[in-house]
Amino acid sequence: MNAAQQRLKDRRGFTLTEVFVASSMLAILSALLTSMWTGMGKPLLTTAHYCQIDKEANLALSSLAQDLSGMLPEGTSGDKLKYRLVGRTQPSGTELWLCFDGGDTPNKLPDWASPDTVIIYRVVDNTLIRLNQTAGSEFVVAQNIDSLVLRDLGTGVEITISFTCHGVSQSYDLIAKNP
Repeated sequence: MNAAQQRLKDRRGFTLTEVFVASSMLAILSALLTSMWTGMGKPLLTTAHYCQIDKEANLALSSLAQDLSGMLPEGTSGDKLKYRLVGRTQPSGTELWLCFDGGDTPNKLPDWASPDTVIIYRVVDNTLIRLNQTAGSEFVVAQNIDSLVLRDLGTGVEITISFTCHGVSQSYDLIAKNP
């Protein structure tokens, strides 16, 4: 065995130059991956946030549309006058109150108390709540709500719901005619 072969056989580690070259290559690779994440990852997250907002908006608008359609779900069978929407008001412009005729002999007037059923929509802690004041029950309709703004149009109401999810914002408008 000659001297050059003996030196290669005795060599057990990497030289400083080899370590430096490998470290430089890893740094370049990590910089490329970071720029790829910035270019592709952020738009994907933004799209996911828009999808979340659309899902919450669909829940909110579906619930409002069902109640504003003129009848509570309880009124789908039986007396045609019972559970019909007879009144709407929006105190302070941030709550929507709906009055549905009730009792044994519906009077076609909003009494805003028993035997009528009063449904209230309001935002509490970025959550849209639907309260059945008569039954004393409430449930969460949608989350990520920034605001609920109601504007009386005379013949109806304009409802604007604004959503925000991780910095992504979107607003939806709904116009409902009076009962």
